[in-house]
Amino acid sequence: MVTRRTRHAMRVGSLMTTMLLVTTACGLLDKSGGGNALTVVSYGGSYQRAQATAMFAPYEQLHPGLTIFQDSPSANAKLRVMVENGNPTWDVVLLANDFGNDAQAQWLEPIDYSVIDKNALLPGYAGEYRVGADVEGTVLTVRSDRGAMPSTLAEFFDTKGFPGKRALNKFAAGGILEAALLADGVGKDQLYPLDVGRALRKLDTIRDSIVWWDTAAQSQQLIASGEAAMGLLWVGRATEAAKSAPVKLNWESWISQDAYWMVPKGSPNKEAAMKLIQFMTSDQPQKQFSLLTGYGPVNKEAAADPEVRTNPNIPSNHIATRVTMNDAWWAANLDQVQGEFQAWLLQ
Repeated sequence: MVTRRTRHAMRVGSLMTTMLLVTTACGLLDKSGGGNALTVVSYGGSYQRAQATAMFAPYEQLHPGLTIFQDSPSANAKLRVMVENGNPTWDVVLLANDFGNDAQAQWLEPIDYSVIDKNALLPGYAGEYRVGADVEGTVLTVRSDRGAMPSTLAEFFDTKGFPGKRALNKFAAGGILEAALLADGVGKDQLYPLDVGRALRKLDTIRDSIVWWDTAAQSQQLIASGEAAMGLLWVGRATEAAKSAPVKLNWESWISQDAYWMVPKGSPNKEAAMKLIQFMTSDQPQKQFSLLTGYGPVNKEAAADPEVRTNPNIPSNHIATRVTMNDAWWAANLDQVQGEFQAWLLQ
C-alpha cells in the first residue's frame, strides 16, 4: 500500500510457519481436492472483501467450475521463499510498489501483454513484472472543526501557525520523508535520491507534536476521535474517517503508493493467472472496486467514468497533484533508510 504494505510484509515474519487459511469469495474453504482453481493473495480485511465482490466472484460466475481461493496477508518474503523452494502455491499476488521492479525479476513471471491490455491502463501501471491494481496514496487529512487547518505540507510542518497533534506513519518508506522534504522546499521532481538527513531534521521540527500510528485502523481512530488534529493518512482510512467525523482531505500535494498484481515465478497456473489479471484490470471490475473502496481505478475507462469522477476523494481524480514515489530507489535503499529512521526515533 516502499508503501503502506512494505511494513506489513516485514511484520508477518513470525507468521511464516503458521498454517494458512484460504477462502473463496463466499467463505472459508479447505484448499484440497485440486480441480480448476486459482489462489489469489491480497491484503485481507475490507479491502480484500471488496476485491471479492467486484472481481473474484464475478470472474467465477463467468467461468463455471473455476474456484478462486483467497489467502492473506501477502508478503514479499513468503513469495520469495516459495519461489526459491520451487513450490509457489500462490498464483496471483497483490504487493506494494516496492516490489515487482527489475531488482525482483528472479521471483516473478514477466507479464504477458498478449493477454493483458496495457493500452487500457493509466500511464505507469503496466510494468514488466507487475500490473497496477488500483491508485492509492497518502493524503493530508485534517479536522474541519478545529479552526484554521493546514492546506499544504509546508503548513503541516508549521506548529506555531497550526498547533495540534499530527498523526504520522511510523515507517520510513510510508511517505513521511518525502513529505518532510516537500515541506522544506524540495521540488517533487528533485526528491530522489532522498536527502534522508535533511528529511529527519525537518521531522525534528514537529517531533513533539507527532502521534505515531502503526496500523491503518490506528490512523483512522486518531483522526476520527480528534486525538490528532491532522495527519498524513492512507486515502481509504481518511475517507472512512470522514464518514463519521468532521474530517477533510486535502489534495494539494499527495504521495502515490499503489498496489500491483504479480505472478510468482514458476506458477503452474500462470496462463490462467494472466487471464484473471486481465479481468481484474478491465473497466467494470475496476469501477466497482473503486466505488466500494474509494481507491482509484488503473483502468482508463473506469477512471473516466462519471460515477468515479464525481467523487472528490478518489485519488485518480487528482493525478495532476500527485507526487510519485521512486520504487526502484526504495527497493535499493529501504533497509539502510529504515535503519537511519529507527535510530532517529530512539534519539
